[in-house]
Amino acid sequence: MEFLEIVKPDYLFVAGVIGTFLGLLFFSIFLTRRILRFIRLFSRKKNKSPNVKHSLRNLILILFWTSLLGMMMFLGFFLRAYRAFTFEKPVAEIIVQKADTTRVKQITLIQYIEPDSQRVRKYTLTGDQWMLEGDILKWNNWLNFVGLHTRYRLTRLRSRYLETKDEIEKEPTVHALVEDEAHPLWQSLYQYGHYFPFISTVYGNAVIQTIGRDKHYLVFVGTSGFIVREKQNVR
Repeated sequence: MEFLEIVKPDYLFVAGVIGTFLGLLFFSIFLTRRILRFIRLFSRKKNKSPNVKHSLRNLILILFWTSLLGMMMFLGFFLRAYRAFTFEKPVAEIIVQKADTTRVKQITLIQYIEPDSQRVRKYTLTGDQWMLEGDILKWNNWLNFVGLHTRYRLTRLRSRYLETKDEIEKEPTVHALVEDEAHPLWQSLYQYGHYFPFISTVYGNAVIQTIGRDKHYLVFVGTSGFIVREKQNVR
């Protein structure tokens, strides 16, 4: 992504489109002028014979200009598409710390709240893994390309056991992250979202990781849902 920040795909694409359009315009003018000259010659009107070397030079320059800017346009298009479909927005951090027992962990959840603010809360989880749940609204792919990113809502932080019998026999730890879990907007999107022309799908999504050791995780949202990665070199 650092490479894309340096290259600026949007600027490349726009410059390529403008340059290609001008190149095609110059090529059309060149052809029109040459055709008119030949028509005048064949109609036996007095007219200066076209300079072949001069015309060839102009044609080569126009084709070179159009080809170069055309490649710039396609490069910008490719990089813009790559950025759109690999874009990952950071949404939270999970810090796992020791508690009193081996299966009880202190979880610090740092949520990134727009614009540029954070919400820090601490929870206790009992189990083998933590699970962060949420709602995902995925747009149609062409909307991702033009810059519209996946909408999301983090709803719950809960514990999870590796063994099914533990899930049945032991009480899970569940913490709500929103006040209105049955929000009418999201409930409507779940039921009727697929009828809207710009929405690809609306669904629930979760990421799971172990709580066996002290760890620091970063949670992102991409075009298809949540992603979790361990943060390295934490002090």
